[in-house]
Formats: sequence, C-alpha cells, structure tokens
Amino acid sequence: MDSNEKNTDMTRVKGRVRFWRVWFAPVAAVGALAALVTGGLRSRPAPRLAPQQGQPPAAPASPAATGTPTTPTAPTSRRMLQMAESPAAPARPFERVYTQAAVLGGSASPDQFRRSLAGIAIGVGDHIYVLGDDEIRIFDPLLRRVRAWRAPEGATSLGVGSDGRVYVGAPGRVEVFDAAGKQVAGFSTGEKDRPADVTAIKVFGADILVADANARIIRRHGRDGAPRGLVGNQSKTGSFMLPNRSLDIAVDTAGVVYATDTGRHQVTTWALDGAPLGKFGKFGMTAPEDFVGCCNPVNLALTPDGKVVTGEKMVARVKVFDPNGTLLAVIGPEHFDPSCIHIHLAVDSKGRILAADPVRREVKVFSLDQPPRHGERE
Repeated sequence: MDSNEKNTDMTRVKGRVRFWRVWFAPVAAVGALAALVTGGLRSRPAPRLAPQQGQPPAAPASPAATGTPTTPTAPTSRRMLQMAESPAAPARPFERVYTQAAVLGGSASPDQFRRSLAGIAIGVGDHIYVLGDDEIRIFDPLLRRVRAWRAPEGATSLGVGSDGRVYVGAPGRVEVFDAAGKQVAGFSTGEKDRPADVTAIKVFGADILVADANARIIRRHGRDGAPRGLVGNQSKTGSFMLPNRSLDIAVDTAGVVYATDTGRHQVTTWALDGAPLGKFGKFGMTAPEDFVGCCNPVNLALTPDGKVVTGEKMVARVKVFDPNGTLLAVIGPEHFDPSCIHIHLAVDSKGRILAADPVRREVKVFSLDQPPRHGERE
C-alpha cells in the first residue's frame, strides 16, 4: 500500500470518528425520545366517560339512524371517540342530568340549514338567534321561526343585547341591526394593519366584547364602537393560546368575562378592566372533567345559575361545570357528529342548553331534569 492510499484510509477513519463524536449523542437522544413517546401512546389509558345518572352508556348514533349527513373522520378522532366512550370501569354519577328535548333544523326540518350553521345566541324573551345559510334566523322559545334577514358578507358570529339589537361579526367589523333586522350601525375592530378575526361577541351593559382570534385577545368596545381596552393581555404570554385559531367568550351578570384558552386546556375568568380572576381545567385522558386533544374547550356558555357549559372537539361533547371546575354533567358524543370542530352553545333563562352542530347543521335542545327551584341550594 503506497503513501497516498495510507493517507486516504487515515482520512476516512478520522472522518468516521469525527462523525460519531459529533452526531452520536443527538441521534441517541432523539431515538430515546421517539421510543418514549411511542411507548406512551401505545400504553395510554382510555378515558372513562361517566354515563348520565340512571342511564347506561349509549353508542354513537349512526347516520342511518339519525337521518343526518356526516363526514369521514380521521383515524385519530375515531380512536379518541372510542376511548372516551369506553365503559371499562364504573364511574361516579353526575349531579345534573340533561335530556334531549327537541331539535331545530336538521335534514327533515322545514327550517333546515342547507349550507352552514355558524353561531347561536339567546335574546329577549328567550328568542333564539341562529347564524346560518348567510342569514340571521330568529325563532321563538317553541322553535317556531319568527323572522330572518340577510347576514353581512363573511359573517362569523353573533351576539344579542338586552335592547334587542343584534351584533354580527365579520372580518375586521361588527355590524349592528335593530330587532327588525335593519342595519343601524357598525364599527371596525382590530388593528389598522391586522383586522380582527371575530369569533364571538357578547354584550354587557354599555360594553361590546369582541373575541379576536387573530390577535388572540378580547377587545372591549363602547356602543359607539370606540375602543375601551383589552381583556386577556395580562396573562404570562400577553394573549390566549389558540392552536385552533378560535376564541369563545361569555360574560355573567356581575361582568365577569369567561374565555376559552384552548392551548392551555382552560376556562379563564377576567374582570372587565382586564385583570385576571381565575381559571380551571387541564389536559387529561382519563378523568371526564379533563380536556383531551390539542386544544379544548373550544366553545362555552353560562347558565342562569352561574354554571359553565363547555363544548369540545376531537371527542364531540358538552360538559357543565361549577365556577370552580367541578364537573356536574356530561352530554355525550352520541348526540353530535364526531367530526365537529365546534359545538356552538347558548343557554336560555330556563337553563336549556342549545348546542349547534355545524356538521349536521342542527341545533339540539337539552333540558335539565328536575332543575333546582328558585333560591334552593344544590
């Protein structure tokens, strides 16, 4: 072997040694991490969803049984749905039980939503306002249609004030209609170079609260549209975490603002001046009160007696909590299309939960069995 060949061999050996010195530790670390994650996924325990008190666990309704359209779901969604419905172990009964009382819309209804169902709100006298098929439709408490009018282009959400005015969100705008459907005002929301993605609107007194999923913040406006401040910017990150790019809000009679912080798997509460007040919720796969998936809960509403109603995706279901995060009821995934990424929520003065399924394009009405009497503590 001549000197050139010896030099070439030595260069190759040194290259191999250098490669393993530099890359062995990172490659080994990545391999170990991958093995750990894979093992964890294979051995994850299935969450146990407690049945309604006195009722056996129900299987999800098939499209043939419901007569409603459905869409294929990803394998992950199917696995999560099966896991959430697993009755492998007995679970405690819930304090509250809700029964499906009626359905608004649906494929067999004369009030069918044929193309879209994007929002729901409760107005004066428990009238139901639904955004769908590029319209605002109003129904009385008996689910009879009262009137309808054309929604603004690109409408994404709606809220109703105590004076009957209807506030409709669109990209970078909030349009205002009177009770008869005549547009009477409107204002821009968001930054000049970054218009708001309006995913929810709530009215409290003289304040219009606008959920801006683009900036991941709640914008507070006066009735004239003038900015009054921000809610949610006093968190550690200065905004909500929204992997699903959606923010839902509610406000109680004392002016406490509730918001979905989906990336943190929490419901958060805030004062109108933006000060943080509290939070509850965490990610989990086994306890029914926990939130699964990458980003939950995605929707929320409040009951007349101060309970918090949440809607989830991945496993499409509705839960009811007390303000401290104690789980009181679950309305299971058998009631909703499994591919829902939202369940738009509203609650009327009688405590009925109205849950809008945008995939089946129907609103299901759930009544509380034996609701507590006025003034009676649970």
